[in-house]
Amino acid sequence: MPIYVAIILGLIQGLTEFLPVSSSGHLILAQYLFNLPEDMLLFNIILHVATLLAVLIVFRLRIWQLVRHPFNKTNLALVLATIVTVSLVLIFKDIIDRTFTARVLPITFFITAIILFATTFVRENPNQNTDDAELEITKKSALATGLAQAIAVVPGFSRSGFTIATALATGTKRQAAAEFSFLMSIPIIIGALVLELVSGPVSSDIEIFPLVIAFLVALVSGVFAIKFMLRIVRRIKLYWFSLYLVILAIVTVFVI
Repeated sequence: MPIYVAIILGLIQGLTEFLPVSSSGHLILAQYLFNLPEDMLLFNIILHVATLLAVLIVFRLRIWQLVRHPFNKTNLALVLATIVTVSLVLIFKDIIDRTFTARVLPITFFITAIILFATTFVRENPNQNTDDAELEITKKSALATGLAQAIAVVPGFSRSGFTIATALATGTKRQAAAEFSFLMSIPIIIGALVLELVSGPVSSDIEIFPLVIAFLVALVSGVFAIKFMLRIVRRIKLYWFSLYLVILAIVTVFVI
């Protein structure tokens, strides 16, 4: 794999994993455009580890707080959301696997754009921008975001976009919705890594240097993307990302 391709794929994973535009959709599209093999298990694992590490770095203090005080509302919400996501993904795994193709991307990108645009009509809590020590995630919101996260496994559906939009729709404050979305990604990324490891032998024709470069790029860009989203979620509506996705959906129709 050329170094520039490794850089591009690492950048795509790092940014789109946390921006509401679908990392899996962008990676599948990039693999198609660069004529890369569909089975890139080791490379995908490396990219997932990088984005997992990005979350751990940015939220290290928050995670340590949750570990020290395991019996709190936030951990309960995370457990509920994760159970819903994992259960649904395992039940519908065969159907989900068949969606990992570039042909679905124009439709799923466009649906994600609609979901993000729909947040325009969400009635915001007047105290929504108030900083709180504890996330205000209700059981209803946790269950709903777990469902949204399961649906967003399909390429082209944005995990962060769907979960943040769902949290907002169920009355969660903006900052809390974004933070909860990123914390939710930790068990899911770990679960995806385990699933990929047990699904088959880990081998790759890609040289070690491109793997290292892709990992570092995904890590740095992932940290940037998380901090960027945490800053703008309080000021910018998610529907601005929907315009990009509509354009991408149209372009994808002509390139696949």
